[in-house]
Amino acid sequence: MRRKILLGVVWTFLFGASAFGVPKTEIWYETTELGLGKWQYTYEVTNISLTKPIVEFTIWFDFGSYENLAIETPEPLASDWDEIVVQPEPVLKDDGYYDAKTGVWKRGIGVGQTVSGFAVSFDWLGVGQPGSQFYEIIDPGTFETIDSGMTIPEPTSAVMLGLGGVLLVLRRVRRQA
Repeated sequence: MRRKILLGVVWTFLFGASAFGVPKTEIWYETTELGLGKWQYTYEVTNISLTKPIVEFTIWFDFGSYENLAIETPEPLASDWDEIVVQPEPVLKDDGYYDAKTGVWKRGIGVGQTVSGFAVSFDWLGVGQPGSQFYEIIDPGTFETIDSGMTIPEPTSAVMLGLGGVLLVLRRVRRQA
């Protein structure tokens, strides 16, 4: 599984948005610290240019970094999508995942559309704040991956991380002066 994720990351880096222009899909995330090592991701899924609507997607949770995944998607969104989580597997050291699929009677996420509010809570075992994850857009008929990439921090988080980096650099410069 890790090889698949690594290949997906390399593929996205080499042939993703920078090589071919605009990406086909995006999944943005926001992290919320719930306390005592528990966190929550809230996702926003956008179909930028896939001709087929997004009807299923999977987001991967690295083994050794996440435990106790739980679906937290609120209504009415939770009623429109079938969601499952599979816990990271300690014996096989396999990654866990969150998968959301809309029913055949639903339209999915069409070109230019965004659906937000998908949410998963978890115990964070890593250092610092949880970050980007590998995701796949799945064709439920063939089970093939039709697009993939890395989740993107929502703009407020990205700005705050950038501002924090700038402040650290300024602090280091002041100490040297």
